[in-house]
Amino acid sequence: MSGETIVVWGQMKALETAGAQIANNSLVKATTGYDQAADGLGYPDAQFVLNVTFSAAPTENTTLSLYARELLPDGVNNTDEPETTRAGRPIGSFIVNNVTSKQTLTLNAYDLPPKADYYLHNNGTGQAVAAGWDLKIKPRSYKAA
Repeated sequence: MSGETIVVWGQMKALETAGAQIANNSLVKATTGYDQAADGLGYPDAQFVLNVTFSAAPTENTTLSLYARELLPDGVNNTDEPETTRAGRPIGSFIVNNVTSKQTLTLNAYDLPPKADYYLHNNGTGQAVAAGWDLKIKPRSYKAA
């Protein structure tokens, strides 16, 4: 049908491929940043995909929160790095299950910063995230059909 709007996807990019263990209530930075223009076709939105395991079952419905550190928002300076006591720019949260098997979690995010580093906060799950987790981003936008 004419006049419809459809979702279009860009190429998935790995932000972290083999993350170190994340202790309960700790915050870690993904090794690779994201640039909308260079990595995401200028698309303003994205889907984040997190693959994670716990060696002991975390508390059901607790979160692994994702934060952005905006890079060069004024063309010169970066925003401050997130801290466990001051989150910075929240992107969203992955809700965890109380299992020890691998969890593949998704998060749809909108109006992302043009350039950013991303941080994962083990926000009170009660357990450490096992080493080897990975985080990917898949840009998305809309266009006419």
